[in-house]
Amino acid sequence: MQKYMSTQTHVWLAGMCLLFGGVAGCGQSGGPVVQYVKGFVTLDGAPLGGATVRFSPTASGGMGATGMTQDDGSFTLNAQAARPGAGTAEGEYAVTIQKVEYPDTSHLELSTDDPRYGTAEHQRLMDEAAAAKPKVIVPQRYNAVETSGLSATVGKGSNSFRFELVSASE
Repeated sequence: MQKYMSTQTHVWLAGMCLLFGGVAGCGQSGGPVVQYVKGFVTLDGAPLGGATVRFSPTASGGMGATGMTQDDGSFTLNAQAARPGAGTAEGEYAVTIQKVEYPDTSHLELSTDDPRYGTAEHQRLMDEAAAAKPKVIVPQRYNAVETSGLSATVGKGSNSFRFELVSASE
């Protein structure tokens, strides 16, 4: 029994790794062609963290993409079927930005060993939790393509955008 692989076996294994590595690819190989997109979002001059930024194509050839802002207001876009943070296709886009905060209703939940479980009090707590309304952080007008007034043109290479939102009605 041979303890070590021959040089020929090593060459064959290396060749197979290269072949299958090339087929599997990395980065954007086989995926859509996208351009890097990053940006910043502020609300009333302050960085807006936890907001969803959506780029919706306004012409054919575009590719919808979303990103989530970090605490400092920064975001990168992710197009469907592209690697995370890659961006989106070149083109014209309508931009929407949304952020809502859901109320904490954990104090309304009962465990099965709670004596109120299955009682009218339990039903009242469930109804209260269901009725809890989310708090809208970004004004509604920025949530819809028709009313946001935000747009972006994604070009070849690296793209950077800044969206400065205001709460006051104009």
